[in-house]
Amino acid sequence: EEKIIAIIENLTGTKLKENRDIDLLENEILDSLAFIELITTLEEEFDIEIQPTQVEPNTWRNIKKISDLVEKLK
Repeated sequence: EEKIIAIIENLTGTKLKENRDIDLLENEILDSLAFIELITTLEEEFDIEIQPTQVEPNTWRNIKKISDLVEKLK
């Protein structure tokens, strides 16, 4: 989870350590470009393959859900 936080902070310039439960989409932290970069970075960092069409949109709402997805695909 810490690695995912660091990745998102690096991509967006938003500090998330203090607010892990923030809705990344509702608060416009992840825009479409950051979203694509996030998927690519997660795939490279964790050696996984993410098919966006097979993942529910709500998965990208917060760090916990993204972390759960990465764990499931490892």
